[in-house]
Amino acid sequence: MSKRYSLAVNKRLVCMKKILLICFIAFSIAGCGVSRKISLLEKCSYDIKSADSVYLGGRDITRMIRSGKLDPGSIPELAIGLFRKNIPLRARINLGISNPGSGSIELNQFDYIISFKGQEITNGTTARRIEINPNESTTVPLMINSNIYSILSDRNTRDEIISLMRGTEDDGNNQKSIINIKIRPSFRVGKKLIRYPGYINIDKELRSEMFR
Repeated sequence: MSKRYSLAVNKRLVCMKKILLICFIAFSIAGCGVSRKISLLEKCSYDIKSADSVYLGGRDITRMIRSGKLDPGSIPELAIGLFRKNIPLRARINLGISNPGSGSIELNQFDYIISFKGQEITNGTTARRIEINPNESTTVPLMINSNIYSILSDRNTRDEIISLMRGTEDDGNNQKSIINIKIRPSFRVGKKLIRYPGYINIDKELRSEMFR
């Protein structure tokens, strides 16, 4: 083997080692960035600020709810929906996210699943960029568009929801109306979109003031 050939091989090996070292450093930095963002998300607090733009069977019942005069008898779409086993619900849940950490949080989108009494109501994706500075909060709207016949076909559950929306729920009742929201945020590290590993689980009690 000639000396010139040996020198060429050594140069290639040195070049390959440099490339591998650069790749290793880049992956390490990216990994640290991902871990930091995940840690910030886990420190956030999540709450349901309000619910509005409520349409049941295609009828806007937002004013009825806010006035505390929700009357199922004045919503013929509800009776028709029960007969047809199809009660469309459209509404907006405003989810509050607070960042108590020392660094800002930037989300590019997140998937969500909303359930009530163990039944999934809807799922979707919020594809909007969200930035939350330290010690600040923001509100993200989550849209519901679903057939809730399976929930309202149970008379006890239906009466419970109506009492809740009227503002006449019984505070002494141990059976609370719990809504579950699961969110899976995504954020960018460089040009790559990284999904949070799993879902962040949020259980909140529904209260009448959320609809006011």
